[in-house]
Amino acid sequence: MQISWHFFRPEERYTNTILVFQKAENLICVTEDKPQRNVVEGFAQNIVQLESSFQTNKRKRKRDDDDDFDYLYGIVTTARDWHFLLYTPGKISQGSKLPFSIEFSEDALNKESVEYQTLRNGVKKVLGVVVGLLKDRACAEEDSPSKKKARIEEYRSKK
Repeated sequence: MQISWHFFRPEERYTNTILVFQKAENLICVTEDKPQRNVVEGFAQNIVQLESSFQTNKRKRKRDDDDDFDYLYGIVTTARDWHFLLYTPGKISQGSKLPFSIEFSEDALNKESVEYQTLRNGVKKVLGVVVGLLKDRACAEEDSPSKKKARIEEYRSKK
């Protein structure tokens, strides 16, 4: 799957950058939040981008009927803390109540240190989730709306 990267520069007070992974349609919206602010603003900006991407995707598919179910993933991050969102029309779910965290300190530069292992484990967890989201969207790209809806209902029932 080829993925193109599109960068958006929203107002500086919200975020530094929004990154959208897309193939034919937007698949995942990533919002880089400023660490010194309340993460709620990052969530709000990401949700706005998800809604916009959803509407753009819908127009690209040229479907206006009620059977046009689709979903997108959102990621809000300060680089240290990572929050994952699932967006469907009318409902937004958070992947977990607590963020995935990547702890970094200078001691993590020593491969023999506990801090290095903590950093490594945090990065592996976050990248594992991101890869999982990309794989899911790649597999779902050709699915029917009813199959996508069943997949999302299954995800939400496991929470």
